[in-house]
Amino acid sequence: MGGLGIKALLIAIQFLTIIPVAPRLVVKDAELTASLSYFPLVGLMLGCIVLGIDSSLRGICTVQSLGVIDAAALAFLTRGLHLDGLSDTFDALGSGKPAEEALVIMKDSRIGAFGAVSLMFVLLLKASALSTASQKGLWQVFLLAPCLSRWGLNVLAASSTYARPSGGLGAAFVGGKTRRTLFFSGLTAFSAAWFLSGMAGLLISLGAVVCGLAASFYFKRRFGGITGDMLGAFLELTEAVFMVAGGVYAPRGA
Repeated sequence: MGGLGIKALLIAIQFLTIIPVAPRLVVKDAELTASLSYFPLVGLMLGCIVLGIDSSLRGICTVQSLGVIDAAALAFLTRGLHLDGLSDTFDALGSGKPAEEALVIMKDSRIGAFGAVSLMFVLLLKASALSTASQKGLWQVFLLAPCLSRWGLNVLAASSTYARPSGGLGAAFVGGKTRRTLFFSGLTAFSAAWFLSGMAGLLISLGAVVCGLAASFYFKRRFGGITGDMLGAFLELTEAVFMVAGGVYAPRGA
């Protein structure tokens, strides 16, 4: 773990999950930034838990209901944090307003039509993809989709600037200061991808890099940068896409 520190790992677990590993932990912005190094590792951990739930209920539940339970478990374990960012981002995008007004809409705690539809779409997509993965015995999908989507988030964060001049919770996770976390998070992501899925896994890891850079470019043009909500939206969308891609292209029993 070296100089990265156990505290950064605890912060990553606490921030990304419902697991209260250190509820009284006092956290500085620099430590939030450092926790990015462990986001892919926390993704692997979440994938292991959901895979355990899936394996425990296989034979008891139908394949279709198992996929729904898996997707719901992942949402519960992450406190719905990223799903909230997904709905806020799509409400802002769907408004068609200029960047400044759209960012105000994004902060509105109420959910609009675009946000509701995006939530349903992503959850249904995940439920369907995890159902397929469970049926085909593609356990790698459960582990790699949460891991590599969080690796892509690291790339997006490091290649972007924060959109709100007034700052916000997500500011600690955005900008050039996060680039030093890319080595360890990338090492985790690429190692896991190679170990679990070989060349196919490496290609998806590179795909996460491309998605992160493309999203950074788009958000820069649309909003002038990114916020924590956009990071959450990116994570949810790429996680769903990687689940679908894993179920479609991986060979049976891979």
